[in-house]
Amino acid sequence: PMRGVDIGTKLEVYDLVREEAARGRTFLWYTTETEELDNCDHIYVFKNGRIVANLRRDELTEEKIIQSSFGDAA
Repeated sequence: PMRGVDIGTKLEVYDLVREEAARGRTFLWYTTETEELDNCDHIYVFKNGRIVANLRRDELTEEKIIQSSFGDAA
């Protein structure tokens, strides 16, 4: 939902999300932009409407996301 939004507004939204998360709120965030995943504690990768990976931020790599998304495509 942040594609096309100017960088200043993006940073304000990211700050707001981090502040509210620190207060105990949960956010569900859909993105195709990997840099936005830095704001997430857990990342769920979906394929064909199903969760195919549940990754913690500390184990997140672009390779794991791609492998989870397209692993059996070969």
